[in-house]
Amino acid sequence: MPRVVDPRNVYSEIGAANLSPVVKGDLERIYVPNLRTNDVSVIDPATMKVVDRFKVGRSPQHVIPSWDLRTLWVANNAERYADGSLTPVDPRTGKPGANVIVDDPYNMYFTPDGRSAIVVAEARRRLDFRDPHTMAMQYAIDVPQCGGINHADFSMDGRYALFTCEFDGSLAKIDLV
Repeated sequence: MPRVVDPRNVYSEIGAANLSPVVKGDLERIYVPNLRTNDVSVIDPATMKVVDRFKVGRSPQHVIPSWDLRTLWVANNAERYADGSLTPVDPRTGKPGANVIVDDPYNMYFTPDGRSAIVVAEARRRLDFRDPHTMAMQYAIDVPQCGGINHADFSMDGRYALFTCEFDGSLAKIDLV
């Protein structure tokens, strides 16, 4: 996990002035998942115009940068269907790659050490820990008490994550060590 500079603020180093050098040369774009049309609109923030649109899997929900910032992942959870997928997007070109089939990817996070992608299988009430590059399953954690598991944040030391249980008005604490 990257060092936390300000022990009172885990986000102290986040901002436009602190972008990682690995994103130098990437296109400045806004990626908007379109749930009803199963595509992603690509917007140029300088002009606020749609400059591209590409098809992805069924029911795209979120666009997530990978831990190493070299891939954007579109989470296509295929609401009420069994053909969920993740679509990789190259941030240098803005172009999508081939879909990777995974079960119910509503949202996704990466462990602070970058060793795992955490695919939030919301409808299954499960967190799938996957290889962050291939998306091969590493292991899963069932969270049956957490209806609507979705958003997450990590502790200052990276030892645990807190996930929202949106339908229950509660939180799930997940040990990461």
